[in-house]
Amino acid sequence: MLPGIVALAAMWLLPGLGVLRLLGVRGVVAWGAAPAMTSGMVGVGAVLADLLGVRWSLITFAVGTVCACLSAAGIGAALGTLRTPAAAVAGERALRPAERVWLAAAWALGGGVLAASMMSGMRAANQPPQAWDPIYHLNAMWFIRETGNASSLGGVAPLYADTIAPYYPTVWHAIVAIAPGFERVTEAGNSSSIVIGSVIWIGGLVALSRVVWRKQALPTLLTPVLACTYVTFPAVALSMLGVWPFALSVACLPGTLALLIAALRHDLGWRLHTAYGLGVLGALAGVVLSHGSGSFSVALLATPLVIVLVARRSVRGWRRQREGRLAIIFTLVALIAICVCVGYLVLDSPSVQSIINYPRGGQDSYLPGLESLLIDHPLIYVFDITAVNAFSTLLVLIGAVVSWRSKRAGWLVVALVMTVALTLLAAGPPENPLRILAGFWYTQASRINQLMLVPAIVLAAGGGAWVVRRVATWRHTSQTVVALALVVAIGALSFGFRWSMHTQVMSSTYSNWPIAWGTMLEEDEIDMVDRAAQTLPPDAVVLGEPTAGLPFLLARSDVQVVYPQLTPIAGSPERLLLAAKFDSWQTDPQVCAAVRALGVTHVYADDLTFAEGAKWEEETPGLRRITTTRGGFEFVDSGGKASLWRFTGCDQPN
Repeated sequence: MLPGIVALAAMWLLPGLGVLRLLGVRGVVAWGAAPAMTSGMVGVGAVLADLLGVRWSLITFAVGTVCACLSAAGIGAALGTLRTPAAAVAGERALRPAERVWLAAAWALGGGVLAASMMSGMRAANQPPQAWDPIYHLNAMWFIRETGNASSLGGVAPLYADTIAPYYPTVWHAIVAIAPGFERVTEAGNSSSIVIGSVIWIGGLVALSRVVWRKQALPTLLTPVLACTYVTFPAVALSMLGVWPFALSVACLPGTLALLIAALRHDLGWRLHTAYGLGVLGALAGVVLSHGSGSFSVALLATPLVIVLVARRSVRGWRRQREGRLAIIFTLVALIAICVCVGYLVLDSPSVQSIINYPRGGQDSYLPGLESLLIDHPLIYVFDITAVNAFSTLLVLIGAVVSWRSKRAGWLVVALVMTVALTLLAAGPPENPLRILAGFWYTQASRINQLMLVPAIVLAAGGGAWVVRRVATWRHTSQTVVALALVVAIGALSFGFRWSMHTQVMSSTYSNWPIAWGTMLEEDEIDMVDRAAQTLPPDAVVLGEPTAGLPFLLARSDVQVVYPQLTPIAGSPERLLLAAKFDSWQTDPQVCAAVRALGVTHVYADDLTFAEGAKWEEETPGLRRITTTRGGFEFVDSGGKASLWRFTGCDQPN
């Protein structure tokens, strides 16, 4: 998969990097924000392609990239920022060659640990992820390849049997579906996890550390190493949650925040401010279009930053010019009014209300959640504690104190406190009225916890640099030697950079049997599903219980299925009827009418019980136990406790 992984990383990095550099953005900030910019370009480009009737493909992606780069070049030329030298926007100075080598080595270590541990937990590139969401995303990619429609405004309609064309964020699907080097969407999806965790996430954190701790390079160099000690992201996000689009949105956050800081600095001049501002708009679009909750994530993390920066600039302006004070007051009032109006419109929308009111249980106490946060233990499912992250937590606290006392990056401390509070609200007692504040993330503690890592890792990098300086001064030795010793200490005290926890979390939905939350496919069943491309005719349409593994036939073998997602399709009466009553096909004429209407030719049966670890849902009682011993079923293939049958029971009207 290496060529495909490299190509996928290049697709996320290079288009956005080209646009940002042509606008005038330089250095690690451009690299860190590039994936967010690319995501924004793809989100808009896929919608435009659908409106223009153009098929979404790698060629479309390339043409869109060229158009975006040409536009950026025109804007850069008009602003005079095209040939702007590599100004010290990210830091007080550019990284020295030796520091760049150390950064590359740290990135190779941190990104390598994340990539290798995720791959070890998956066990194989073609291993199907068996959490709830991944099958939806894999089949969404399959349909994008089939239909050429990657628009967020209806591109996933085939997943709902074209009964509706809902809005659904398809940026991740649009990029991964057309990435070269992957024959099937399973391998493409799994490989994207490596890119999101080891490239996009770490790159954004490096950029954010560089702009936050701009007077020193050491925090930037420590960031990749500290990032790989956390399992909350990317391991939990890309396995137990299986939320690739949400994970992409989170991974793009740090780079976007870094670009925002650079854009709001007071010493760039209006031309660079404008160029950086346009870059921020593109990156913000990437975060939000990747997943709708990205807007709330940005608001949560950026609000303290924006308040601090706007307040500083307002105070400077107030002191420098008396005649401009009225304009400052008017601007501040206008900004507050705009925020209030936009907030009201967002909160009043039915889609946001459904997210906020999503039912979610909690715990009787806040202590278990707090304990998990302190050692970075997953706030979802039950895992053995094989490695803790207490040392990184100590560095976070040191970094918070250093930041607050030096009056630099105090907004990070505020953001950290806010994310911790919201995480605990989501994890704690449901009766707390303030818990509604966590509703913007489906009141799921494991989602909000991912946002906490953004300020936590950057603060830990600052804390680690402070420790290195103090120890080097105390021991009268080189900071390089102490920094290397700190990296070794991080690895030792995190029990091998949390390798065992990374692999345990990843394998829980990939290769540990039974699978967490319920097994859909046993090992032999995976082979049977993969053989279906040869054992079933090209026009086959297969009916079966979705949670038993049926939808994987589409993503893995190009076989049409009645249910391409785990949830029965509400807008299709025939599908709802079969989910409830297929087992009575011999006595209920309506069942056979629905079978014929949907063109069902084959049946997928699975005898794995809930007691044996099978996934269980209440919405499909008619498909849970399919009796194939009576007439109407002809055996085709089997694997494990699953089997495929040609169904002839409804060939003739009853």
